[in-house]
Amino acid sequence: MRVYVCFGALKKGFVEGCRPVVGFDGCHVKGSHPGQILSAVGIDGNNGMYPIAFAVVEVENTETWGWFFDIFFQDVGIENGNGWVFITDKQKGLGNALHALMPNAEHRHCVRHLHNNFKLAGHTGAAFKQRLWAAARATTIPVFEAEMEQMLGQSQAAYKWLQERAAAHWSRSHFSTVPKYF
Repeated sequence: MRVYVCFGALKKGFVEGCRPVVGFDGCHVKGSHPGQILSAVGIDGNNGMYPIAFAVVEVENTETWGWFFDIFFQDVGIENGNGWVFITDKQKGLGNALHALMPNAEHRHCVRHLHNNFKLAGHTGAAFKQRLWAAARATTIPVFEAEMEQMLGQSQAAYKWLQERAAAHWSRSHFSTVPKYF
């Protein structure tokens, strides 16, 4: 059984007052009725989290995310993704479903999840964490490149791992500026 919820007042507030940035995530529901909660969260005028919609589904996968996206995008009036930014953790079909429906949108990845995968790849320790976050927070390409050069000095393998992930998905230096002006 699936349930989708988007309260009218929250939808109106999002459409009329928030930037065109939406984060999507899922979490487990434990207890006698297990499942997953899928959520869509915007960014309000104070750079705070703004809940928009959520759904309860049986499992988090490409099919259930596709179902959620179909309803959500129609509900809030997002047609082709132009000018929109979507932030994900790239887990359990989320990225695949989103790219299929909104290929024109800018897709960004959560750096906290990127860092967890970075650690799982063997790049652990405070120095690696600090360098990764410095590269992610860099606001210009020269600063990003300087941080990446320092990463190369620390570890060629860590540098290569990050180079295999497009900076346009995880570093401010490579993000478009369009959503900032809405």
